[in-house]
Amino acid sequence: MEIRRLPLPDACGTPESAAFEELIGVLNGIAVGLWGNDDFVETAEEALASLSAQEYIEKIVLVAIEEGAIVGRVLAEFPLDEQAETASLLVDVAPALRGRGIGSALLGAGEELAADGGRRVVHVYTEHPVASLPAEGPWVHAPVGATGLPRADPSVRFALRHGYRLGQIERSSELTLPLPAAREAALASTASTVQGYRVVSWFGAAPAELVDGFAALKARMSIDAPQAALAVDREEWTAARVRAQEAELARRDEPLLVTAAQHLATGELAAYTELAVPADGEKAEQYDTLVARDHRGHRLGTLVKLHNLHELQRRSPRVRRVLTWNADENDPMLAINRAFGFRPHALTGSWQKEL
Repeated sequence: MEIRRLPLPDACGTPESAAFEELIGVLNGIAVGLWGNDDFVETAEEALASLSAQEYIEKIVLVAIEEGAIVGRVLAEFPLDEQAETASLLVDVAPALRGRGIGSALLGAGEELAADGGRRVVHVYTEHPVASLPAEGPWVHAPVGATGLPRADPSVRFALRHGYRLGQIERSSELTLPLPAAREAALASTASTVQGYRVVSWFGAAPAELVDGFAALKARMSIDAPQAALAVDREEWTAARVRAQEAELARRDEPLLVTAAQHLATGELAAYTELAVPADGEKAEQYDTLVARDHRGHRLGTLVKLHNLHELQRRSPRVRRVLTWNADENDPMLAINRAFGFRPHALTGSWQKEL
């Protein structure tokens, strides 16, 4: 087996992109095997659009090659903010070849990259569909939150064996659309109690007059959102970074549908929620949802999420499912999701290790 860096091609469908497209095929097979559907399958063009966006996060792909075939990869992501101390590693190995040390070799190579890049903390992630969770423990728990991950799970054992500790669990939840009439009426009644704010929505690109305020609010995600015991780099967001993300998602053909709440007295944006809306398919993914600390307790979470779902149904009525992710300890947002009718979909373990 050999581990080497995989250069990103300039475009797909060329002789130079053959290895990259082979890797995406392997990753898609892994995703279908884990989830039992194509929810997280992506085209080579979509993957290239994400990996080529390197202005704010450097992304390095190392692949494991055996007998001329790609059998696994580690994706190393390095936030490029000046004070950044962390790196994230995503390790995947073809299921039939697991248990032979390929994942350990890829993880070790990724950790070497992180150390060479001067990073102090490394994050890795494990994913656990609800259908795969056992009825009984033993469990591994994060320092906060009530949910645990099964200690017997191979990916959990892999993380523990390599010195990682569980810093946070995220709950993935799924919502079926359209909302039942009675549930929508109850949510609308709650949203109608909001006073002193107005909603504003956009698709694909933030209005020029709001982009600076939107960037300031997005910067609060790394401050205001629950982070449990994870070491998290503070993210700097500017109008230029917002525009860069919009351009990346346009290349992926899944622009963001955003609804924000604007405080009437000050004009500042107080809350927002985002949905990545694919050009085809029936599933949309929730990106950020945030209510700034100074504006909590006013039902703004319900207000912006309900309005954004209305916009989604108006613009893309083919979408029938929404997936969202929330920290296990984020009780207020989880309560809002339950009120909307979100059901458990999966757990994601966020693990970290100090180098």
